[in-house]
Amino acid sequence: MTLNLTPQYREADAKYRVAQTPEEKLAALEEMWRELPKHKSSEKLQAELKKKLSAARKAILQGGKKSATKADPFHIPKSGAGQVVLIGTPNVGKSSIVGGLTNAHVKIAEYPFATPLPVAGAVPYEDVKIQLIDTPPITAEHIPPGFPGLWRLTDALIVVADLSCDSVLDDVETCLSHISDRLIELTDGPRQLPEEPGATLKMPGLLLANKVDVPGSSDNLEMLRELFGAKVRIEPLSTVEAYGMAFIPELLFKMVRVIRVYAKPPHKKPDLDEPFVVPIGADIHELARKVYRGLETRVRSARLWGHGVVDGQNVHLDHVLHDKDIVELHT
Repeated sequence: MTLNLTPQYREADAKYRVAQTPEEKLAALEEMWRELPKHKSSEKLQAELKKKLSAARKAILQGGKKSATKADPFHIPKSGAGQVVLIGTPNVGKSSIVGGLTNAHVKIAEYPFATPLPVAGAVPYEDVKIQLIDTPPITAEHIPPGFPGLWRLTDALIVVADLSCDSVLDDVETCLSHISDRLIELTDGPRQLPEEPGATLKMPGLLLANKVDVPGSSDNLEMLRELFGAKVRIEPLSTVEAYGMAFIPELLFKMVRVIRVYAKPPHKKPDLDEPFVVPIGADIHELARKVYRGLETRVRSARLWGHGVVDGQNVHLDHVLHDKDIVELHT
């Protein structure tokens, strides 16, 4: 019998390999344990994971107050439907974007380096929220320690540029070069893990060209598109006009590449207030893992209301789900 490791297990394994703190390692190992198929062929791997889990928990306990005082400020647990990190040089408007879309307490200032540490906020989109993170600025000579680790662990990256700045082309080149040097490639498609050590991680990402409302910014926007349009998707925006950021919540939702699925208990109405969030391409098996947390083998059949089926139709457990499907699981 083969191990048949799931994509979710491989994703957790990749997180473990780049984890920088005991807490990150433990979280990844616990996710690996949940996703690992439990059968005779995996007994050796189960034993190895148990040892690693024990060592990770012991490291956290032994650290005590000392580890707490040295906590990595760039270790930000994910929340909501997905996590998106903003990257940019000084004064490009990252804090204005996060402050305009969330209730996070960001510091918006005209002087550089006003954001010394990452700040997370939640962007509402219909019935879910996407975590958006404001970060300290980077320069050609300096990146805050720990920052690249956050780049690799997040769900999507956004480079922010200032169209009113004469150095906008150099600033964007600085950001893209730092990302490339860390073996990350921004893509308009799904997140793809490296196939082998030293290979490039493909990360959903784009460039937000801020201050499109400033007179003369159209010339810089055109130059950005000419020089970088083949490498990265470019979206203009304004943080000072009411309609200037209205498109961003939906954009973020599409970037993290998830769908919402609603659970319907048998003989009851579906819960349309709290959707389960699963990756694009997930099937009934994946939803069962979300609902039953390790007891998904109890699910024997499912009925579906949604894309491409008759309402209430019985579907196979490998049926691929779509956004806003309603599923009734039977054990």
